[in-house]
Amino acid sequence: MYVLSPIGQQLLEYLGDPIFVFTPTKRIVFLNRAAKELTGLAVPAGGLSVCAVFCGREKAGSCSADCSIAEAISRNKPVRWRQESFFGQTPYAGAYALVLSPLADEEGEKVAAFLLQVRSLAKEGSVGPVASQEHEALKQLFAQVKRAKDEWTMTMDGVSELVILVDAAGAVQRCNKAARDFLGKPYLEILGRRLEDLFLEAGLVPDPGQIDVHPDELVHGASGRVFHQSCYFPEVKNGEAQRIVTLQDISERKRILLQVEQDRKRLENALGEIGTMIQRVTRGNGGEFFFTLPPDHEPCWKAMQCDQEKCVCFGKKPLQCWTIAGTRCKGEVQGRFAQKIQNCLACEFYQEAADDPVVRIGIQFSHMIAIIEKKNRELQKAYDELKATQSQFVQQEKMASIGQLAAGVAHEINNPIGFVTSNLGTLQKYLAKVAEFLKVQAELFPQEAGDERATRLAEMRKQLKIEVILEDLPSLLAESQDGVERVRKIVQNLKSFSRVDQFDHAMADINQCLDDTLNIIWNELKYKCTLKKEYGEIPLTRCYPQQLNQVFMNLLVNAAHAIESKGEIVIITRASATEITVSITDSGSGISPENLNRIFEPFFTTKDVGKGTGLGLSIAYDIVTKKHGGRIEVTSEVGKGTTFVVTLPIKTDEG
Repeated sequence: MYVLSPIGQQLLEYLGDPIFVFTPTKRIVFLNRAAKELTGLAVPAGGLSVCAVFCGREKAGSCSADCSIAEAISRNKPVRWRQESFFGQTPYAGAYALVLSPLADEEGEKVAAFLLQVRSLAKEGSVGPVASQEHEALKQLFAQVKRAKDEWTMTMDGVSELVILVDAAGAVQRCNKAARDFLGKPYLEILGRRLEDLFLEAGLVPDPGQIDVHPDELVHGASGRVFHQSCYFPEVKNGEAQRIVTLQDISERKRILLQVEQDRKRLENALGEIGTMIQRVTRGNGGEFFFTLPPDHEPCWKAMQCDQEKCVCFGKKPLQCWTIAGTRCKGEVQGRFAQKIQNCLACEFYQEAADDPVVRIGIQFSHMIAIIEKKNRELQKAYDELKATQSQFVQQEKMASIGQLAAGVAHEINNPIGFVTSNLGTLQKYLAKVAEFLKVQAELFPQEAGDERATRLAEMRKQLKIEVILEDLPSLLAESQDGVERVRKIVQNLKSFSRVDQFDHAMADINQCLDDTLNIIWNELKYKCTLKKEYGEIPLTRCYPQQLNQVFMNLLVNAAHAIESKGEIVIITRASATEITVSITDSGSGISPENLNRIFEPFFTTKDVGKGTGLGLSIAYDIVTKKHGGRIEVTSEVGKGTTFVVTLPIKTDEG
C-alpha cells in the first residue's frame, strides 16, 4: 500500500482545502485535517473506498461512464470537475470544485497514488482560474518536495554507514540502502518492524567479551564484522519522539588496533634488548650481545635444517644470526655482518625475517652502532688533531711573542749601537789629529840642554807613555769597531730571524734563512759539533720565511741534541726546475725503526720527561706540508745518524 512520507503529510496537514490521497485501486490512504473535518472520517488500516466517499456507492468498480475519478485514473493526467454532493460519515450536500492529479513513485516511472483537492464553491463561486492556479502551485510544491526527498534519499543511500530512523516504540520509519542491504530485506518489509527484532534476525548482537568495556559495539556472527552503534535524538515535533541509529563498520579498525597492540609488545621486547645492550656497553661489561627474534619466529638452525653444532646459534632461541660474528652458515665460519653481508642478503631466513618491522629495528640498530663506532673513531681523531693544532698554535704564538720581543730588543739595541759606531768613527779621526799634533809639537820643541820646558815635556811624555798609547789606540779603536759591527750583525740576524714584518707570503732566499737561523742558535751548536755548509745556487721563492726559520731551527736543535759529545752537522741545499731541497744530516745516535713512523705525531718524544714537548717535529711537518705544500722525509740508522730532507715547491707568484 502506498505510504505518504512524513514530510508530505506535514505539508498537506496544514492546507485549508480538504486533501485526499488514494491509490490506483481507489483506496484512500491519507486525509488531511480539513478533509477529516469535512467528512468526519478517519483512515483505517485498510484505507477508505473512494467511490463510497465521492459517489455514494458502497462498492468500488461499478463506476458510471461519466465518473470523473475513473476518467482521471484512466487518463493519468490532472482532471478538474464540479460535483454537487459529497458523501462521508455525515454527507454534506453542496457545490464543490475537485482537482485530481496523479503522484509518481520514488523512481518517477509509475503512478503510485492520486491527490484530490476539494474546494467549496460557496467560498469561490465556481471552479475558476484561482482554484486551478492554487492546484498548480500545490502540484509544483509536491514536485519540489519529491525532488528534495529524492536528493536526500540518494545522499543517504550513498553513505556507507547503516542509517535507520525509528520512532519512540522502536519501529523503523526509514532506512538507507546500506541498512537494507545488510538486513537483506526489501524496504516495505523493514518499515514498521522493531529495530531490535531486525538486528536479532540478522545475527547482530553485543560482543560478550566487550560488553562491559564497549557496550556500544555489536558483532555480526556470520561475517565476524564489528559495528559501532550511535544514537542521535533530533528535535521532537508534534509530540512524536524519534531517534536516528547509525552503525559504523569498525572491523578493519579493530583488526589494525589488535595488530598495533601485538606490534607494540614485540617492539617493547626489542627496545628492552636494546636498552639492556646499552646498559652493558655503558657499564663496560664484556662479552657479545645477541639480538633475539620475536618468539613466533623459528630459530635459524631449525628453519635451515642446520647441523653445525659448534655454531653459536645452534640449540638456542631465535637469534638474529646475521648480527653475530663467527656463525657457521653452510659449514663456513662467517665474520661480522659487514664481512658476510652478501651471504646474508641471499639467505632465505634473513629475507623472511627482514620483512618484520621489529626485526628491521634490530638491523638498523646494529648498523647504527657500527656507524656510531666509526663516528667515535673519527671524533677521537678530530679531537687529537684539534688538541695538536691547539698546542701548535700555542707554541707558534709563543714563538711569535719571542720574535716580537727579540725584534723589540734588537730595535732598542740598534739605537745605541748606531751612535757608538758613529762616535768610534769620529774618535778615530780625532785621534789621528791629536797624534799629528803631538808629533809636530815634538818636532818644534826638541829636548835641549838647559831648556827646562822641553825637558819637562819629555819627562811627562815618557811618564804617561804617550808613545805606547799612540801605538795602541788605532788597534783598540779597530777592535771596538769590529765588536760593534759584530753586535750590529747579531741584532740584524735576530731581526731577520724574527721577521715581525714578514708574517705573510714573501719572496725569500732559503740559504739566507738557514744562515739567519744558524746565527741565532750557534751557541747551541758550536760546543757539540762542527758545521759543514754546502749551499747550492737556488732561486728566490715565495714562502713564509719566519715559519721556515722555525722549521730549520727545530731540525738543527734536534740534530745537536742527538749528538752526545762531539759530532758533525751537514747542511746541503739544491734546486731543480720546480723544487728546492734542504738536507740536514747529523752524526748523532739515530732513531729506532719502531719510532721512525711516529716522530711527526703530536706530543710524541723520545726525550726524558720535562726535556721535550713532542711538538717540534709535528709543527715542522705541519708548516712544510700544509702551509707550503711541500714534503719532509727522514732516514735514520741507529748509531750512525739521521737525515731530514725538506722539499719545497718553487713559487714566484701569489698562487
